[in-house]
Amino acid sequence: MAQFCSNSIVIWPLLLSCLCLNLARNMAEFPRIEHYSKRNVDPIAFLVVGDWGRGGNFNQSRVASQMGDIGKKLGINFVISTGDNFYDDGLKGVNDPFFQRSFTGIYTAKSLQKPWYTVLGNHDYQGNTEAQLSPVLRKLDSRWRCKRNFIVGAGIVDIVFIDTTPFVGKYFNHSKNQKFDWKDVLPRDNYLSALRKSLHLALSKSRAPWKIVVGHHTIRSIGHHGDTQEIVDQLLPILEAHKVDMYINGHDHCLQHLSNKKGTMHFLTSGGGSKAWKNDIHYGKNNDTVHFYYDGQGFMSVSLTHWRANVLFYDVSGKPLYHMRIRNPTCILLLLIACLFVSKVTVTARLVQIQQRIRLNRVINFLAVGDWGRKGAFNQSAVARSMGEVGAKLRIDFVVSTGDNFYKDGLTGVRDPAFAQSFTKIYTARSLQKPWYATLGNHDYHGDSAAQLSPLLRKRDRRWNCYRSYTVRAGFLQIFFVDTSPFKDKYFDKGPNKFNWTGVLPRDTYISNLAKDLDTALKTSKAAWKIVVGHHPIRSIGKQGDTEELLEKLLPILEANKIPIYINGHNHCLEHINNTGISIEFLTSGGGSRAWGNIIHYDRYKNNLKFYYDGQGFISVRLTKRQANVVFYDVSGQTLHSFELKKFGNRGE
Repeated sequence: MAQFCSNSIVIWPLLLSCLCLNLARNMAEFPRIEHYSKRNVDPIAFLVVGDWGRGGNFNQSRVASQMGDIGKKLGINFVISTGDNFYDDGLKGVNDPFFQRSFTGIYTAKSLQKPWYTVLGNHDYQGNTEAQLSPVLRKLDSRWRCKRNFIVGAGIVDIVFIDTTPFVGKYFNHSKNQKFDWKDVLPRDNYLSALRKSLHLALSKSRAPWKIVVGHHTIRSIGHHGDTQEIVDQLLPILEAHKVDMYINGHDHCLQHLSNKKGTMHFLTSGGGSKAWKNDIHYGKNNDTVHFYYDGQGFMSVSLTHWRANVLFYDVSGKPLYHMRIRNPTCILLLLIACLFVSKVTVTARLVQIQQRIRLNRVINFLAVGDWGRKGAFNQSAVARSMGEVGAKLRIDFVVSTGDNFYKDGLTGVRDPAFAQSFTKIYTARSLQKPWYATLGNHDYHGDSAAQLSPLLRKRDRRWNCYRSYTVRAGFLQIFFVDTSPFKDKYFDKGPNKFNWTGVLPRDTYISNLAKDLDTALKTSKAAWKIVVGHHPIRSIGKQGDTEELLEKLLPILEANKIPIYINGHNHCLEHINNTGISIEFLTSGGGSRAWGNIIHYDRYKNNLKFYYDGQGFISVRLTKRQANVVFYDVSGQTLHSFELKKFGNRGE
């Protein structure tokens, strides 16, 4: 008896500990995936398809083809799958060839090579559910992202994906014809209770202007399955309490739009990815809220801004069937309130913020090139090839352009073929298919400067990111892009060169706001490394020399904030100069195409010049939290100069 009591003292705490761990696992917050747009105010566009995986049969391939066309037209950010991904019995395992035959080999369009955020359907549960959730599938196809319950944060929208199959009671009746894989779901009541609590927590914490919930099963439907009563009872009250804007589902093999009677929540079915059920409609209690129903194959698109949602349904031929617009009442109210406090319109240079995902948390690699856009001429194509080779070797995260992107007079508009001729068709290496963060140069201001800033260019080439002044946060690095052309006095003198100053005038106000916003952004940044990028040099021995206006108005801000590196173009050369005062490394990367030979003014910085090369080339920057490695390359990719910079004191912090 004494031995039994002694063992009990040990065993009971262990059992209680295991129980607590299991409860903690069940009640954990949904995992969150951040899908970053260019900035929070930009449109988010995505496609939705469900009930599709049939090896291309039942028009699956035709639907996929039209999705590719619409995806390209909209410049989509990602795709949502509403479940029943592989018929009839899910996948057998991670090596099941049906994954390739029904997904990778079907959705081959370039526009669909984006993340696919996926939930499980009831047919997926009839196979090996762990297979679809396994990271091994993502190694087979990098687009695949499937979890039981999770959140995708995409700037202006939070999309919550929920596992609806365990809610349906009939699936637990142990039918001989239907076997379900309930691993990690049982005990069912505990699983559903934790799911509801986690859903409530996720929606209550969301501050996004739009809230969307995605599940496989219907809430409201006039299709074959109709309403899913268990979800109506257990989930709909949570969605209504948190004012969810849309619930998107599959399961019924059709396309439909219903709403609640107040018209504040919209129920959207996109389950027409392959086999559809014709004429299987059940009008009834939902009649008064039915806006659209189509009993054939197809898919839907969603485009979001802060203020409005546009939803379109398409049939198997890509023909638009139905279009709905939803206004965001919360954002409209905030806009009206803000307008009450605005006394007049002023020019602002407030810095746009962009979040750049990086491959590793320990190291960041990027290339910098400037003064390049000459349709491949003047060795631009040769520089681009070497950039591709170096980029592949370093596995770069992004590219920085220091301006003068299109010679000689910028772009004439968003449809100017020079964009493709000087950018898309030149920088074709696989390693360069990463975000390009660009600033405007003086030659860009000769043309339609607004064209380079337009989001329409990103629809032509998704890599393109260009704003007047903005910041890019990439892990422990923050880069501050400054619009330096308006600082130059001579550009405002009347003469043969004409500049497009739309959005800049009155100039003094613009420059004042820009300087204040930059100083504030630098002071508030907690990044380990802070790098500033502008088109014009601050210190240079090249043809253009120093930019006096930047020495006067910009350099003091950089020195006060202990900025370690300033990168520029403008001078068609490569150079490295160390500051005469507080240590700042001035790096010129303006050798993207035409270079100026033998135009050098050595007498300016005899003691501070570290390197100068008057030919074509580019630079690479490799960062860890404690060290920067910078390398200069010529047109052939040969290393010309390199240096290391260790982060010291509180510089950059």
